[in-house]
Amino acid sequence: MDVIEVASQHRRQLIDITSFVQQAVGAGEVEEGICHVFVPHTTAAPLVSENADPAVGDDLLAALAKMVPDIRFRHAEGNSDAHLFAALIGPGLVLPVSGGELVLGRWQAVFLLELDGPRRREVWITCLRA
Repeated sequence: MDVIEVASQHRRQLIDITSFVQQAVGAGEVEEGICHVFVPHTTAAPLVSENADPAVGDDLLAALAKMVPDIRFRHAEGNSDAHLFAALIGPGLVLPVSGGELVLGRWQAVFLLELDGPRRREVWITCLRA
């Protein structure tokens, strides 16, 4: 398993981690198999989204901000919305590996979605041969 550290600079932020995931695929020398990306935090999540147009990420973050009504959460830390989004998105991804390369669609990239930053986060990457 490879562990990478990612530092966010904003409360909500998309951080492209595709190159780190690809490095883990190459380091594990997996020709054919899967790559599991796991985020061990309750206020961050991994996701696959478009990387060609930054407006897509901006739109995603704006939509998330509008999805949760202004309600009074019982959790006193003030980050209940971040816990909610992370629970809905989930903590992990399973991605295909073929020819020793991470397989993504033409416009896709792997992101860490920071929901309660700025913080330092870990991303755990495990590659398995088929």
